[in-house]
Amino acid sequence: MMKKRIIVASGALITACLGVGGAYAYYQDSVTVQNHISTGDVNIGIQEYQRINGEEAVYDTTENRIVLPSEEISKIPRITNYAQPCYIRAKVTHSTDPAVSDFDTEANMETGSEKETYALTDNDISGISEQWIRKGEYYYYTEPLEYGESVDLFSGVTIPAEWTEASSGASLALTVTAEAIQAANFTPDFQSESPWGDEEIELCVHEQNNAITEVSREYQSMSVVYEGAARNLVAVPEDFFSNLGTAMPGDTISDTFTISNTTETAAEFFFRTETPGGISEEELDLLRQFQLTITQDGQTVYSGDLEAASLNSKISLGTYQPGESGSLRFTLSLPPELKNAYAQRETFVNWIFSVQGEEPIPETDGPALDQLAAPKTGLENPKVAVPLLLSLIAGCGILITKRKEEKGRHEMEK
Repeated sequence: MMKKRIIVASGALITACLGVGGAYAYYQDSVTVQNHISTGDVNIGIQEYQRINGEEAVYDTTENRIVLPSEEISKIPRITNYAQPCYIRAKVTHSTDPAVSDFDTEANMETGSEKETYALTDNDISGISEQWIRKGEYYYYTEPLEYGESVDLFSGVTIPAEWTEASSGASLALTVTAEAIQAANFTPDFQSESPWGDEEIELCVHEQNNAITEVSREYQSMSVVYEGAARNLVAVPEDFFSNLGTAMPGDTISDTFTISNTTETAAEFFFRTETPGGISEEELDLLRQFQLTITQDGQTVYSGDLEAASLNSKISLGTYQPGESGSLRFTLSLPPELKNAYAQRETFVNWIFSVQGEEPIPETDGPALDQLAAPKTGLENPKVAVPLLLSLIAGCGILITKRKEEKGRHEMEK
């Protein structure tokens, strides 16, 4: 009777262990998305044109032209925006060289009079549109100039009728300078005598050829999906910042991506960041300038700079049931006080998503040891390993018991 009880108890232990531990195997996978972000620039240029016989041509600045009083000169300063939308202002300065002819010099010496000086006024400049307003020493254009757009400051200059023969031999130089300020996060006050306030105007940082490159973008939906029977984690697109474009100081740009579980079992998603190897100090500096906020269902997952050192350890994004989806929103912002030194910079950061899920192990009448092993190399399967160990222990117990009984039987026979 003792023999039977021991064997039955041991057999029950094996059955119980297999029933508890052989149901699921754990699966893990991860995917890395490298996100690129860049800053924009304010970049304008001036080119002068003139009309000759009704045709427009580039103004010849090397030509010394002889003009007469009341004559109108075709002169068209054209300002073009080569970068981000901006507001522009322009200043017109002129100078006259009081050099005179020999005739005038002799006349002045005889009379003892001094050479007169002449100056242009706004009335001598023609073709200024209503979009320009004069405030102080500047003309302000009241509409933002979009990427690739151009605007003319004026179309001509008239030599004053008062410039009589006494001004013969004098030369006139007319200079136009233009300045720009980003339209993003800035609103001029055109009712003020200083529409741009005390904003500091810096030199532009841009390519020297002033080339306009047309950029065409189509919005790409972003997702992280734990897919079906293959149990792979897939992220689309390869760059989660591809929809954002360039950022200007003071910009706040946002986008959303979805998380989905299309497998037949629950799965927990995780997120962390990583600074790519080989990143330069300038790129790392720009990462620190960008402020990143990630929210999920109205709750903040992370708030800090884009370098996100505190996110180097993964955080849970929650457990998703079969067929369940959710969304996360991320927002990037740049400080408004950034200087032109940060213009046209680019940086990048790795976002790493991982998942841990379960897969049921098919039930069989007599599972062999190799059938109970994890089906994927490198994947954890703790619930299978435990029952195997306990089964082996129980089997050893049965073998030891049999040997003891046989030994006792032999001794009784002797």
